[in-house]
Amino acid sequence: MVHVVTGACCNDARCVTACPLDVIHPRPDEPEFATAEMLHIDPTTCIDCGACADACPVDAIVPIDKLVPTQLHFAQVNADYFAGRPVTPFSIGPTRAIPVLPPALGRLRVAIIGSGPAGMYAAEELLRHSDIDVDVFERLLTPWGLVRSGVAPDHPETKAVAATFETIARERNLRLRLGVDIGTDITVEDLRERYHAVIVAAGAPTGRTLDIPGATRPGSVSAHEFAGWYNGHPDAADTTFDLSGTRAIVVGNGNVALDTARILLTDPALLAGTDIATHALTALQHSRIEEVWILGRRGPRHCACTESELTALATLPGLAIEVDPHTDLDPPRELDTDNAALPRKLSFFRTHTGTGSEGRKRIVFRFDTCVTSIDNDAPTLSVQISTPTTTEKVSAAVVIHAIGHDSHAIPGIPVLPGTTRTPHTNGRITDDADGTPITGLYTVGWHKRGATGVIGTNRYCSQDTVAALLADFADGHLQQPKHSAAALDSMLTARGIRPTDLRGWHRIDTEERRRGQATARPRSKIVRRSELATTAHP
Repeated sequence: MVHVVTGACCNDARCVTACPLDVIHPRPDEPEFATAEMLHIDPTTCIDCGACADACPVDAIVPIDKLVPTQLHFAQVNADYFAGRPVTPFSIGPTRAIPVLPPALGRLRVAIIGSGPAGMYAAEELLRHSDIDVDVFERLLTPWGLVRSGVAPDHPETKAVAATFETIARERNLRLRLGVDIGTDITVEDLRERYHAVIVAAGAPTGRTLDIPGATRPGSVSAHEFAGWYNGHPDAADTTFDLSGTRAIVVGNGNVALDTARILLTDPALLAGTDIATHALTALQHSRIEEVWILGRRGPRHCACTESELTALATLPGLAIEVDPHTDLDPPRELDTDNAALPRKLSFFRTHTGTGSEGRKRIVFRFDTCVTSIDNDAPTLSVQISTPTTTEKVSAAVVIHAIGHDSHAIPGIPVLPGTTRTPHTNGRITDDADGTPITGLYTVGWHKRGATGVIGTNRYCSQDTVAALLADFADGHLQQPKHSAAALDSMLTARGIRPTDLRGWHRIDTEERRRGQATARPRSKIVRRSELATTAHP
């Protein structure tokens, strides 16, 4: 039986290198990879060896005869990708070479700011060399970034990639320094004086909101803040939402928007078996939200969500899906080979055009819309929505802006004027004035390329940056550290900062899992910093 890539695919692409026949595409060296929603296995050339399934960190690859009913359509999704793309087995190119560092250069010390996917993939790439020491700094006392605090709790298969990061963190040449805020507790310059190189993998931790009147009213928030609330992020420990109304409006139609709608409308009894934050679960159990409008600025051809997230909505029990009957859902005149999923997305919307299927709760998709203002109409918000031909006001208990993320400024890291973006060339951070690379400063992940791509995209993004760093080191372009990295510990102590390490994280992890067992949950997250600290340092 051939194997099939399913919707849980994270684009990590370890499966690509594991496949002995090169039948998994797009490969990272192919143009389509940058925008691919998922990878695909050619059913006509797969020999069912299972090497790809063993390599997959999120168990997204399964034999075709093991597909469950909600996954059956992925067999056709995989096959459709190769229509017009014939595969020649054994066509795989040469394995990417690991550069050899001259022994005379001595050991290389690298600091990474951020322990999310980009930071950990960068660490993995560096640790292919036994003579490199890596310290990973994280503001929070819990690692793995958005895998812990951004991925929706009903997607445990995606969260499973954390096991890969655990393996990386156990490497003897890596130290986690959790609970250290770079730019506040210590400076970037402090790091530059103690490491040959500093990699900024701080992500894009600020959610965007619309720049319209009323956007900052209570109940109008970014999807990033909402996700932090239901995922138990310490920054959202005291956040509350009024869910006493019957309607919520989500602006944007990417995967984060669909996550938001799904969490609001899923039966709390189903969420009770996940790692959703306890305070969020309690609030959702008392929620009166029955309808979520998902508003897109452009038409359905530009719907930003992936096909797998979209079709998964149809599997939620008791949920009706409705698409505005005036929506233009005609297929494009010419097939976009870089967006093979588009015809299936349009077909999904056509299926649900009109009043939608029966269900106590419903999602309403509307396209070509523009939210122009948010007014207070106690006890709800009044949202003015314009289309090319109409303007209407709609009441909503909450308005959630799922329109992207921005990086935040880190003192000592340049930012392009009028943006939150750090200038760089091939991952080398550059001076914003003249574009000259700043010796020893690098960037990866969302901080490097903006909030685009999926978890696995960061792996190849990090490899490119690390390749630049190693080339600079081999060419003698990096400066020798002025102080030892160990001296940083005494500096932190003197400033009243008590970071924790992998052992401290494991104490938190063990305690959360213990608490979860009492209610048949995978874990019960600790959300307050003070309690996280006492758990990490008993």
